[in-house]
Amino acid sequence: MKPIGLLIHGPEVIDEGEAEEAVETLKEAGFEVEAALGGITGKTAVIDAGMRHVIDISKDLKPSEVVEDFVDRGVDFIVLVNHAKTEESGFMLGEGILRDFIDRGSAKENLSFVQLEYRSRIIIRWFVKHGDEDENIYGKIRGVFSEFEEKEPHKLESRCKKDVHSDLVYREIRGVHPGEKIVVDGVVIGISSHENKNNSVTLVAKEGKLVKILGGTLIKHNLEKLPPLDLEKEMIKTASVIRRTKPKRMGIDEVSRKGKRKKIACFFYTVENIFPKIEERDIDVEVAVAIGDDTTSIAGDILKRFGIRMIGITDGDADGLIEGIESGALEEYVKFLPPDSVIIRLKPERDDIIGRRVKEDIFKGSDEIELEGDVELQFEDLKHRILDLAKEDIIGVLRSPTANGETVKKAKEL
Repeated sequence: MKPIGLLIHGPEVIDEGEAEEAVETLKEAGFEVEAALGGITGKTAVIDAGMRHVIDISKDLKPSEVVEDFVDRGVDFIVLVNHAKTEESGFMLGEGILRDFIDRGSAKENLSFVQLEYRSRIIIRWFVKHGDEDENIYGKIRGVFSEFEEKEPHKLESRCKKDVHSDLVYREIRGVHPGEKIVVDGVVIGISSHENKNNSVTLVAKEGKLVKILGGTLIKHNLEKLPPLDLEKEMIKTASVIRRTKPKRMGIDEVSRKGKRKKIACFFYTVENIFPKIEERDIDVEVAVAIGDDTTSIAGDILKRFGIRMIGITDGDADGLIEGIESGALEEYVKFLPPDSVIIRLKPERDDIIGRRVKEDIFKGSDEIELEGDVELQFEDLKHRILDLAKEDIIGVLRSPTANGETVKKAKEL
């Protein structure tokens, strides 16, 4: 029997043990299984669960790109394993993945695609290729997941409409709860209205820039972090927090980062590129400079698993994408700090401004700089240069415990 490609999506299905259950169930049924993660939000969950040897997280691919990678390698029966917020949002995920796959020129006839949706315990038969082999595979999957109710798939429809007279592009996002954050390429660009009763919002763009959210509020100052957008192709998520479930433990990455040729410090406005940078073969990321409250908290949560220290620059306007940041008080960030790290709290609306100065003056417009010589001395020099650039705006500094277990230094309010 030919192999099955398991597309694992999101941290919830991993934290709940459902991804592991799906893998084991299919293997016990006699299937050869290849599992890969789509997107980046589940990577820390894979590390926490100790499943790097089971679920491939080495490639930084969108879910639809994982499908394409499977098909290119001859693995054309694919099962999406997910735990959505609601049944509707589960349907929207499967539809969006297939829409992206087809929009890049791939034919749906090239694959069989089935979704195991653990949130509502349903199985969605999106496509099954004609022929006895794939039909038999689907029948066997239905048998081993007999407690899952079969549901008819949605019709695949374009998510975007364009007004030729105004050049406005509209993209509807369904399965959105009132008050949820709307995230584009890792940046919170808006919030769904609390009066939103139809569980959808519509993003409106013109000439590659977001101009409005129908059914929500645009966070205009965050738009500066985005490059020009192709609204139809962008990865868009909605959530209250990016990880709705809690891991049983926090995993530590077991892949050695030692012996690489070049040691660097990296600059991040969003977390989208953190994993690809960490996993580059020929560099060793020693320091990450993160700009913004949400980026700092999420980056810290990732980096502490790899033992990478961080300098975070915040101004207290967290959008609350990560559980544990409530009021935005500096002390709340303690749990997200890797050892030997520091968070600098600035006056309101100053983190992006200082961030631009750090990138221009210290990183010379690049996203990384090489650290030559003693890394400890280089870190201290980088930290003091940033503190000097921001000195007129600093209202507090938080330092984390050191790697050798020194107690945390309380936030110093200036």
